[in-house]
Amino acid sequence: MKVTTRSTIYFVILVLLCLISVWYLYCSQEPLENLDEMLESGNSCDGPFGCKTPAEIKKEGAAELKRTQDELQKPYAAEPNIVDNNLQITLTNLSPYAQEQKYNLPSKPKKLNLGMGMGMNGGMNAILLNYYTKFLIKEKVLSNTKSDVYMLDVDPKDVGPLNEASYTITTMLMNYHTDAEPSKLPTYTFNEYIPRNKSLHEIYKKKTQFINDIVTIIPKITVSKDTKYSKYSDPRNLNVKVKLDKAKPNNNFIIIKPDTNDTFPKKFQFEITNNTVKNNQLLYLWGDYLLNKNKPQPDGKPNKILDIETLSKYTGEVSKTVFGYNKDAFGESCYELADEVCNIGDVDVGKRCINIIQSGDVYDETNDKIGNVSITDATETDPFQKIVINIEKDNVTGLLLYVSYLV
Repeated sequence: MKVTTRSTIYFVILVLLCLISVWYLYCSQEPLENLDEMLESGNSCDGPFGCKTPAEIKKEGAAELKRTQDELQKPYAAEPNIVDNNLQITLTNLSPYAQEQKYNLPSKPKKLNLGMGMGMNGGMNAILLNYYTKFLIKEKVLSNTKSDVYMLDVDPKDVGPLNEASYTITTMLMNYHTDAEPSKLPTYTFNEYIPRNKSLHEIYKKKTQFINDIVTIIPKITVSKDTKYSKYSDPRNLNVKVKLDKAKPNNNFIIIKPDTNDTFPKKFQFEITNNTVKNNQLLYLWGDYLLNKNKPQPDGKPNKILDIETLSKYTGEVSKTVFGYNKDAFGESCYELADEVCNIGDVDVGKRCINIIQSGDVYDETNDKIGNVSITDATETDPFQKIVINIEKDNVTGLLLYVSYLV
């Protein structure tokens, strides 16, 4: 069969139409395939949030933000810088039975003139001795034994000087050092100062000297020595090298507890004197420290007996901007009602420990006022800085002072 030109043209046109149809069908199917891929990818968990719901993503974001904020709020923990502070420590017993005794010597008697000189006989000596002895006994300078100093007029209970109770003082750094071992900081012992001991000793010496001075031309009266009144030490001169952490933030505990007795006297004064020239340092209670004055504190009285509720508040939050104690410093016994023990480090301060944070009034567990705290600042002419705490309360078992350096 002979193929004509017209037939050839028709054939080519037919082939082209087929090719165009095939191309069109291919192009129309490709978007559908892409859409399927998109749907499949939308149902996968390969994205940055995986298969988490928006609520889960929001919750995790909030938790991460809180972790970041908590980390930023943690106090800066520099390496410990423990330094010695030579502080003068005095605890004065001001209870009624321990208060200072007052006494005035009597006027000297008129000189008895028998009209005889130094060569008088023994009989005249006996007359003079009897005269002055009666006078001394009448004025309660000499006892009826004629050989002992009479002390019952100033010491009515006849107990002599009271025994000096001893106390332990130690420190604990509160700078949140993970490698710190505060319980191993040195402790020191000091004695209670009792004004009555001092005054009885002074009165005893004055009376002894008065007896010896009054009889000058006859044999002296021999006074027996009473060891109850003849010795006395004054612990007000005690200087203790208290170790404190100077690193920022330089917060420290100063802890005082009784050793000889279970409790402090019913009425007492505790005083810390800091020679700022020798120590080259100022020492403040935490709340009186310049940088802490505007920091918020937990609700309630700042100076009070540290009960479980207050301690829980103080250890609940710890940050640069909120007052707080490191919970690790306190033993589990401090949170137990049945136990009378409360260990701070390795020091048992008992369940009636007064926590001192700043100057001002001091309160017990029922918010009754039991004392006060005062600060005396150092000056150019007087370099002695003083923290004075006056307390009048039964059964106080410890003192906990929260202090800061001014650097």
